[in-house]
Amino acid sequence: MIVKIVRDGGRNKISVDGKTVDSLAFKSFRPTENNVGDFYAAGVRIFHVYCSGMRSGINMLYSLYGEPWVGDGEYRFEVFDRQMEFFEKNAPEGYVFVNIQLDTRDWWLREHEGLPSSFTHLSQVAADEDYRRDTAEFLKALLRHAEDRWGDRILGYYLVGGHTNEWFSDFDYEASHPTKLAAYRRYTEDQKAEIPTGKRLIRPSREIFLDPTEDRDVIEYRRFHARLISDTVLYFCREAQEVLCHNKLLGVFFGYIMELSGERMWNAGHLDLDRVNGSPDIDLIATPSSYRFRQYEDFGAHMTLDDSLELSGKVYFASFDNLTCTVPTLESNTRRICGDESTMDALYQLIHKFKRLDTLQTYEKTVQGMRREMMLRLAKRCGTWWFDMLEGWYYDERLMDEVRRLRLLSERLDSLEMNSASEICVLADCESLYYVNKCSGMNDELITEQREGLGRLGAPYDLYSMSDLPSIDIEKYKLFIFLNAYSLTDEQRRIIKERVMSGGRSTLFVGAPDYISDRGVSLARVEKLLGMRLLRLEVDDARSMGFGTEYGYGEAKSPTFFIDDESVLRLGEFKQSGQCSLGSVDRGDHTVYYSSLGHIHADVLREIARLAGVHIYAEGGVPVYVNDALIGVYNTADGVTAVSLPEDGEYEEIFSGERYITEGGKVTLPTGKSPAQMLRRIK
Repeated sequence: MIVKIVRDGGRNKISVDGKTVDSLAFKSFRPTENNVGDFYAAGVRIFHVYCSGMRSGINMLYSLYGEPWVGDGEYRFEVFDRQMEFFEKNAPEGYVFVNIQLDTRDWWLREHEGLPSSFTHLSQVAADEDYRRDTAEFLKALLRHAEDRWGDRILGYYLVGGHTNEWFSDFDYEASHPTKLAAYRRYTEDQKAEIPTGKRLIRPSREIFLDPTEDRDVIEYRRFHARLISDTVLYFCREAQEVLCHNKLLGVFFGYIMELSGERMWNAGHLDLDRVNGSPDIDLIATPSSYRFRQYEDFGAHMTLDDSLELSGKVYFASFDNLTCTVPTLESNTRRICGDESTMDALYQLIHKFKRLDTLQTYEKTVQGMRREMMLRLAKRCGTWWFDMLEGWYYDERLMDEVRRLRLLSERLDSLEMNSASEICVLADCESLYYVNKCSGMNDELITEQREGLGRLGAPYDLYSMSDLPSIDIEKYKLFIFLNAYSLTDEQRRIIKERVMSGGRSTLFVGAPDYISDRGVSLARVEKLLGMRLLRLEVDDARSMGFGTEYGYGEAKSPTFFIDDESVLRLGEFKQSGQCSLGSVDRGDHTVYYSSLGHIHADVLREIARLAGVHIYAEGGVPVYVNDALIGVYNTADGVTAVSLPEDGEYEEIFSGERYITEGGKVTLPTGKSPAQMLRRIK
């Protein structure tokens, strides 16, 4: 069986022996005949097998089937075979993705004294040659066994490792270790190099930037730290392809730049995501849906740069792992089969201790949450799986009826040509973050929390990495938003000046674009890029008013700049000083907008987009889910939602089947009872 990623109908799709399959799936750490049987009966045909005997961060076994890697060159693949036999029995026409955990086992650590667990301290063991070699041998042995015996059932493999199996190196907090230090010295080609510690890594939260001269070692070390994690991921992927020869799909969980908050952005080690996203050895990237925006009233969001992945020919899978309305009653649910101690303890912690805020408390709210995520998935043309973490998230006949409806809907829409209809291009930059003080929280202000404003803007946007700039179809966009372009390469600067700033387009820059590089800091570079005169505030200010709306940071950051240029149209001002914090300048063939502060409110972004000529589909902060075939809204407020369509016609609402004939490009949807609604033009 040959499984590939193919371009079809405007999307990257999974092809099995030349036939595309729908990218809807089911996953559970506790697959049983009940939950697998339910999803199979609902028509789902892709499932996940988890190959590990290790425990998770909440001390539960990832799988109850047992450990496949029990000694040096000693494998018990019968535990894997038992899982495959289970799925063969309970999902006889289904395919599977196999998740293979590549962390250090306890027996291995006992034989390698002084090395920590890769599950918690990945960066401190990642460079160890024994770890890489021994783990790669296990991986390839399992792949050979799986392909020989079960190859006609397996779509591909996810290589998982690090904390929560998402290649995080959270618990070493960038700290040194003899193995890591030796690797760092090889990286720097300096046998006397030392890993920065203590105050060298921790700075006052008000300071945005590191000093490119005095802190050169910190900047270089952080590049190494991130590259070490990505190198490890890419190493195992290359090893796997020696067996798979690109005839099956290979995936990882990686690249959470839009989600990781605070210091975790740097500690976890995902900043080198561009190389992982661009690797020819990787076909699939997966993340959970955003934890920050998954409550009932939220709009749903992705953790990574999904349009970058589409550009690089990959399929992105977003896991729908909200706690559903059945979770509070799971402990006494008569359908549950898994009652082992670690599962029950983990379940108790989730329900009673962690008090996760993503629970969709009622059946109605769970259904609307499922539809919202389906609209996001359809609009962004990606894959998804329903995640029944500990068995029972969907033990409600009504929820399974909804799964069946959504599966049939996905199948019906799969033949549609779907392309991006976004007129806004948003770019986030990993390279610039190496120059940022990890204690400043600027990644939260400029990137993770900025999704709130973007998500309620009322128009769709495409999300890319700055490294994609040479490959982006610039002509299709009216507005470019540069979230954190602190450090530009010569090529990026040239493309912005020659191609982006032309053709009547608009650009919005935030904070200090092109301010810092290895050569130092330069406000003159910022001014040259913007075509505006800037000065530094004597007293930093955290709040701004723009178009009558307040936005900004939780605390003042340094340095903060203001516009001091009479040729610039004044659109906003700092609350304390009254200096110009938001402005624009019309250069004839393009317009430049500049905001001193990030975390820009949706109302401000909407007005800038409107001025840039972007079509606004919904007002008032109502989230939209749009491509050139579908137009969705999600409004949990009482009443109706007015939707502005690009053209008149007859439209079908995909969940209810209701039909609407528009006049003047307007349609009013009764979202008070059903917040999630999505239109498909039929005439």
